Amino acid sequence: MIYFDHAATSGTKPPSVIEAMVDCLKHANANPGRSSHSLSIRAAEIIYRAREAIGELFNFPETEKIILTKNATEALNLAIYGTLASGGGEAIATSMEHNSVLRPLNRLKDKGLIRLTIVEGDRNGLVSAEKIEAAISADTRLIAVTAASNVCGTKLDLDGIYQVSRSRGVKLLVDAAQGAGAIQIDLARTPFDFLAITGHKHLFGPQGTGALIIRDTDTLEPFLCGGTGSLSEKTVQPDFPPDKFEAGTVNTPGFAGLAAGIEFILAEGLEQIIDREHQLTHYLLDKLKQIDEAQVYAPEADRVAVVSFNLKGAMASEVSHYLDREWEICTRPGLHCAPLAHQTLGTFPHGTVRFSLSYFNTEREIDIAIKVLKSYMRNNS
Repeated sequence: MIYFDHAATSGTKPPSVIEAMVDCLKHANANPGRSSHSLSIRAAEIIYRAREAIGELFNFPETEKIILTKNATEALNLAIYGTLASGGGEAIATSMEHNSVLRPLNRLKDKGLIRLTIVEGDRNGLVSAEKIEAAISADTRLIAVTAASNVCGTKLDLDGIYQVSRSRGVKLLVDAAQGAGAIQIDLARTPFDFLAITGHKHLFGPQGTGALIIRDTDTLEPFLCGGTGSLSEKTVQPDFPPDKFEAGTVNTPGFAGLAAGIEFILAEGLEQIIDREHQLTHYLLDKLKQIDEAQVYAPEADRVAVVSFNLKGAMASEVSHYLDREWEICTRPGLHCAPLAHQTLGTFPHGTVRFSLSYFNTEREIDIAIKVLKSYMRNNS
């Protein structure tokens, strides 16, 4: 099998990730922070190590402000509702956002709690900092932007957008579901107000893991309340992080795996991983040029390892199904939970075929896929 769907979930995990999860279940299978016995302490140490690993990767030493979640969606909802649910003001997002950003914002809009402004991207999926700045009004409370598009891979100008948000005094939420582990993010240099990550994509962790990194926890309301293992004598939610935002038992085996995934990245070197994925992506783009019927979207984008294309005269779903059924090549067709991004690229409502690559893919796998695509076009012309 050839796996080209890493933007959905990384199909290849370092062996250390699986080993860490199994070891946790064997030797630390207890509830962290809820008891003082040895197994519970071991579980708490795993959770602490996961926070430390996340903090090291993003250069964010205040680990108590790293809130562990079950995915980037929960992290994004925590930031959005915790900032805006009190009502009033405006939020700004881009047309390249995933529904994990667009749906909670539109829900608040539909309830009449906020105004929502969408800043359109260009044909390469790029949204400039200048366009975002032009959209800011006196009532703007939050800017939400993706680090990189899950549809076409386009990287947004996070440095420029950060400078705009700071100069205008507006909070900035960065959705790094596709950026964490795929681009350099240094929160000491660009201290975003919120950074939402997921563990199961470029960080090589398992599903069911994510985090929200919060610059100022005092100004954010909790999204969920419940048991924390702290202040158990009280019936109100603790007001200190991370407990303020982490109601309920966290996924200890999952975060054991995520810590191992991040430790793999740190050991290999993030720059080396980025360079390798960059090489593979441009190799794929060059090979797609050999297929006259292939239209690649965001052709001039500075991108992560995500490429969307269509074959002239063929439905994206049919191409992806053929790749899977006949050749065991896993891709993702359709709208990728980002309908506005597809409208921006001109691929709505049918979508695209998406190849999303990983550090673990090879040029040989790309060569096979290109050969299969050429064969598909010959057989269906």
